[in-house]
Amino acid sequence: MTGWIADFFRFWWALFYWNARKSWFRLNGAHRDSCPCQNFSDSGHALDSRCEAVVHWRNPARFKRVCPLLTQTKDGWRCSVDAERVRPFWGRTAGYVGAALLSLYLLGSVAVFAAMRTAHYPVSYWTVIWPPHWADLRHSQENLLTARAQQALAHGDFMAAILSLQRVCELNPRNYSAGLTLASLVEIAGQPSVADHIYRRLMQDVPEQRTTTAAAWVRPLLAQGDYAQLKPLAISMLSEDSGRREAWLHALLFSARQTGDKEVLRPLLKNEHGLPNWCIDIIGLEQLLLESRADQAIPRLNRVQTRPASAYIPYYQVDRLLRLGRPEQAGQVLLAYGNRLPADEAAFLRLRVYRAQKWTSLLEPEYDTLLNRPLTPRLVALFCASLVEQPAPDLLPRFLDHFMQDGPAVSNETLPLFQASYLAAVLGRENLRAEKLASVISRFTGSDSKTLRGVGAVLKSRTANEQMARILPLLPLPVEVFYAIYQRPTAPSAR
Repeated sequence: MTGWIADFFRFWWALFYWNARKSWFRLNGAHRDSCPCQNFSDSGHALDSRCEAVVHWRNPARFKRVCPLLTQTKDGWRCSVDAERVRPFWGRTAGYVGAALLSLYLLGSVAVFAAMRTAHYPVSYWTVIWPPHWADLRHSQENLLTARAQQALAHGDFMAAILSLQRVCELNPRNYSAGLTLASLVEIAGQPSVADHIYRRLMQDVPEQRTTTAAAWVRPLLAQGDYAQLKPLAISMLSEDSGRREAWLHALLFSARQTGDKEVLRPLLKNEHGLPNWCIDIIGLEQLLLESRADQAIPRLNRVQTRPASAYIPYYQVDRLLRLGRPEQAGQVLLAYGNRLPADEAAFLRLRVYRAQKWTSLLEPEYDTLLNRPLTPRLVALFCASLVEQPAPDLLPRFLDHFMQDGPAVSNETLPLFQASYLAAVLGRENLRAEKLASVISRFTGSDSKTLRGVGAVLKSRTANEQMARILPLLPLPVEVFYAIYQRPTAPSAR
């Protein structure tokens, strides 16, 4: 065994050493006296010259794989050609080296494939062995890590899911679904700055999804009250996302109002962003109000347009009149616009007008009409936003009972609605109903709903709480409810 091993290593050494010497021999004239492998004391003739190269081999026959000129005679192993005809066999060297490398490659690929399959990588052997398919290995790793993240989420292990998704995003920054999920998870984990970084990266790395990314990003920015980032985002999306232009305009005007920023709207008034005229008109109205020129803005707010270019125009006029303390004028404008507003928005604006004027005889029938409609997610969100911003203890129980009896079942999609309803119940002092909702939420999430209860406690307090902007991003809620929370008299200060 030892001899075989020694000959094995001599073989690989001989492939290069003796072929190199023979090559040099041929280049220098192939004279018998300088033959590198024949015994110098022999004649140099064929079948009469011993081979110097096999002196130390345990089995000289093995050297024939290096040099087929070696042959066995009755006198022992001899060279089969004259010294002048000794030549190298680089083709054999290339063949053996190629075969050895191929064998090592195949063995290595089998080992890699076995290891990957043991680790549950969804990969085929052809993908491992064929270099043009190696790019699919990264995709397989992405799939494995994504599956691990999904399993971790199913077991409530958010940190494991975050770690897996972070690795997925490192492997493929353009994996949009992984990036978006990671951003939402780090928000829940209480790392808003990290989430903001992920959203910014997605806006840059996946430009074809910019509008979708921005629509997802606006929710945590609103929850944080981070108007410094929300304002430029809304301005850019006003031009890019024409399908949601009203929502972006509302976000921008809300942010400017919350921060008292008189400068952010000026470039838009110069129409530097190519916005439609109706947008410019509303921005001009808001600029007047920000500059405390309500006397110039109110006549324009009272002006009813025959054919408003957008349903947001009447909504804005009525909303601003109500917030300026002019419910009678707001009611007149709302009535004049008739059905030019979506029916649900018009109904909630009427509720605000009736509350402001204390017309209880009209308030309850309007409320009952709303409750008789199917409880769609949008309608529930509008109900909750209305009851969070302006608690109505006399009307609240009917909505909560209707929601718990006829509303949607709790799920990942409807969880924000249940949490918003809980906050409305807490603010309306409906403690028993609030506890019922909290129990449903806790059973579904498998937690004690500590964050939800904490937000409810802060909202119940009569003083502004700076912690709201830090804990609110941890709680999934409808966007309408975030607006409502920050428009309450005790809302936290702007950032």
